[in-house]
Amino acid sequence: MPLFFDDFPRNSQERPHYTMMMDRMLPGLGEMLPVISPYISVAKIGWGTPMLMDEEFLRNRVGMYRKFGVGVSNGGTMLEIASSRGRHPELLQRLRELGFTTIELSEGVLDIPERQKREIVEFARSAGMGLNVEVGRKNAANQLSLEETIDRMNSAFALDPDIVIVEGRETGKSVEIYDQDGRIKWDWVSRITEEFDISRIMFEAPMEDQQAQLIVRLGNSINLGNVSMHSVIPLESQRQGLRGDTFGAHLGPEKVHGSPAAKFVYHVVASSGPMDQSRIMKITSLNRRTVQLSISSLSSQGLLREVPDPHDLRRKLYSCETGHR
Repeated sequence: MPLFFDDFPRNSQERPHYTMMMDRMLPGLGEMLPVISPYISVAKIGWGTPMLMDEEFLRNRVGMYRKFGVGVSNGGTMLEIASSRGRHPELLQRLRELGFTTIELSEGVLDIPERQKREIVEFARSAGMGLNVEVGRKNAANQLSLEETIDRMNSAFALDPDIVIVEGRETGKSVEIYDQDGRIKWDWVSRITEEFDISRIMFEAPMEDQQAQLIVRLGNSINLGNVSMHSVIPLESQRQGLRGDTFGAHLGPEKVHGSPAAKFVYHVVASSGPMDQSRIMKITSLNRRTVQLSISSLSSQGLLREVPDPHDLRRKLYSCETGHR
């Protein structure tokens, strides 16, 4: 029973989102799992680390997750290595025997031949395992363009996976939707969410500020991955609006219709009080046209009110209508 309230969702069936935790083989998992397991959909034992472990240790670790109802995935790089050596059937069989529940297929380092992709997909489906497909390159000097990312996501969806993952690595920098400093490239996010069903996309977001920003802009049900063990509870507190960054933000997407940009503008105005268009643009990093369309959409829904700025009657200020906060 929660300490104060009994209306916060505490298991995966109640939560409409997918959270993937990155297992870096840190100590303390046995102590943490009883607390964090309700908020994890799948744990990814990343990279090729299972190749370095004693089989009994690996089987026990996978078993711990399964005991608490948490799925377990391989890291895509390990499957890429096996594919390059023609040993992917052997690896897939071993993953199933060890208790892994989900196969991750990626091309972060090298391209996997189409025939092998089909074999991997067929194995996952015939074995009753989940299938996640990751899009994006790991090398910062060899990144995909936005158009190439869209094309590869279309190809990924053609495999009918459970989730398509947008690469973020463990650093959250210089890859896909992140620049070299880890800032989110919102034009990329907007394009991706406009093109694809957001419920079937996962953004890897290893940094807690990235997680908070994506929740504010895209809603608390956005699927997030590469979450560290120690960030699982902080992330869930962000999702449920229990921290300053997202306080009240989880209410917006439920009642605001329209684009992710409109929902983001609504949250910013609701959280920060009356502001003009230029201020909205500065805070959101959205262009003028997108902000104007968002304001129009929100106003038509009766969620924003436009009033003259008492200090400069040439300017308009926007605030949330009373009763919608």
